[in-house]
Amino acid sequence: MLDFNPYTIVFTILNLLVLWLFLRHFLFGKITAILDQRAQAVQSELDGAAREKEQAEQLYRQYDEQLGQARQESAELLTRTKAQAQQQYQLTLDAAQADARQLMETTRKQLETERESMLRGARKEVAQLALLAAAKVAQKELDGQSDLAMVDAFLAETGDVNE
Repeated sequence: MLDFNPYTIVFTILNLLVLWLFLRHFLFGKITAILDQRAQAVQSELDGAAREKEQAEQLYRQYDEQLGQARQESAELLTRTKAQAQQQYQLTLDAAQADARQLMETTRKQLETERESMLRGARKEVAQLALLAAAKVAQKELDGQSDLAMVDAFLAETGDVNE
């Protein structure tokens, strides 16, 4: 059975109190200090992680901004390059058209010169043929220089009317 002796109860309470003071003095202080150190270490790691996260977000924003600027610069460069290419194309086209006009004008002048030369040659031949025909008709020989001048004058008048 249980025996309740008041001395045993007081002695047990005293033992528990001494044990509690001994543990508090030697063990609880160190455990509390270790737990506090661990809490501080965890908190500093959390603070460091938060700082690194903020830095990473800031770097991301900077890189995103730089990427946007690079895209804008590339679009501007592309626009300038297109404008320069269009301008170069127009200059080349204008130069080619000017060359073509000059070539056409030169060719036209050459054709006109050749035409005039051919007309003069044809007039001379017609004049000679007319003189030969007139000589045969008249059965006499005509004076070449004066008759040629007369035929040339006649053909010049006739040619001016037809042209």
